[in-house]
Amino acid sequence: MKGKGFTLIEMILAIVISSIVMLGVANFTELGMRGYFGSVERFRLQTEARFVLEKLSREVRHAVPNIFPSAVSSGCVSFYPIVDSGFYAVSGSDINFLVSDAGATSASLQSMSLVINPTQPHTAVSGGVNNVFSLSGITSLPSEDSFTIPSGASSLIGGSVSNRHYVFDENNLVEYCLAANNLMTRNGIIISDRIVVDNSVLSYQPATVQSNGLVEVILEFEENNESTMFEQDIQVINVP
Repeated sequence: MKGKGFTLIEMILAIVISSIVMLGVANFTELGMRGYFGSVERFRLQTEARFVLEKLSREVRHAVPNIFPSAVSSGCVSFYPIVDSGFYAVSGSDINFLVSDAGATSASLQSMSLVINPTQPHTAVSGGVNNVFSLSGITSLPSEDSFTIPSGASSLIGGSVSNRHYVFDENNLVEYCLAANNLMTRNGIIISDRIVVDNSVLSYQPATVQSNGLVEVILEFEENNESTMFEQDIQVINVP
């Protein structure tokens, strides 16, 4: 009676064929996984880039016009966010102001400064920015949210064509910087660690007669030796 089973040669052939099939399946799976993880990394890079540009754009567009202090180092942009805004009217030597924040109080305003159309960019507010008034002397704020700076008109240079003023906190300077080790920071806090600093630009172009101030942004993001370049000019849209 003939015995049933596999011969040694048949077993070896089966093992070889199975190994070839499994190797092909493994290579196909690895290729698919690499593609998947590569797509995930590219998506994360694009998301991070959009977040950085959107955050920077939103803050720059709501910055006090024409006060972008010179950067401490190259590759930085500094500005003051607008806390409040409104309109003013000159009455004799006084300037009367109306602020838009119905919840404003004397205490909150006394720590602020107010600016009317700074006529030129300055390196620091404390260095004597034109048309900047400290609100530390305000002692009362009527219910209609208006106040007066006595004799303020005597030091007013030029003024605003639209009678606009902006309230800001001189101690709340916002600074975006390109730093070493592929970093971009906001006030020293890392917001991205994928920036190719040597190929990126972050600078401010002061306002001219023909145009408002512009922040030039060129950022190259890199991940796994793949890079993407973003270029954008952000306009400081507030009317002086």
